[in-house]
Amino acid sequence: MKLEKEKKLDIQTKDLTFLMTPCYFAPISHWSIIKDGNVLWETNENYLKQSLRNRTYILGPNKVLKLIIPIKHLEHKTPLKKTLIDNTFNWQKNHMAALKTSYNSSPFFEYYRDELFNFYSQKFSKLLDFNYQAMNLILNWLDINLVLNETKNYLKSPSGIVDKRKMSNKSFDDKFIVKTYTQVFSKNKKNFKNNLSILDLIFNMGPESINYLTKKSRP
Repeated sequence: MKLEKEKKLDIQTKDLTFLMTPCYFAPISHWSIIKDGNVLWETNENYLKQSLRNRTYILGPNKVLKLIIPIKHLEHKTPLKKTLIDNTFNWQKNHMAALKTSYNSSPFFEYYRDELFNFYSQKFSKLLDFNYQAMNLILNWLDINLVLNETKNYLKSPSGIVDKRKMSNKSFDDKFIVKTYTQVFSKNKKNFKNNLSILDLIFNMGPESINYLTKKSRP
């Protein structure tokens, strides 16, 4: 296991750099930061609809596809760590089918497929647990060791840390431009789809993905 949970510490006691929100197979821009391990995860903020917390973007045969994890109806503001997945929908089967259709012909999908489908076959009640396990899957694939540090309380005005929580919001204008790589359904560089889920990078570049992320500069 690459993701090791550590006792929740006060922000002043750790030399952490970025404050981020756990997302569903986050995009490449997020992983350009996560790979360095200097992350404090915000789990006490209220769940925000239509955000990367429960959705990810992959490249399908004809267009970019949006995969959404259904969330149980929220009558009141609910912290991310208490947000529940609505498992009355067979969303996992649908997401697996979409990923297979999109990446079955990619160079490395077959290599990761069994672990990916085993992950999707598991049942999760909490969105946060699912996102953490999704992150752990990527950490293992990229051979990254990362200690899990979470906020004790919601940090309204964090100091001594770079606040990147807005990167997970629908309203965030992510200007991160990734270096082109060969995508299954992109006929040429002009059709390249920028900053998709980390899965798109891994299924197309495999073990070289970590070198790709290392060479990339932040926005």
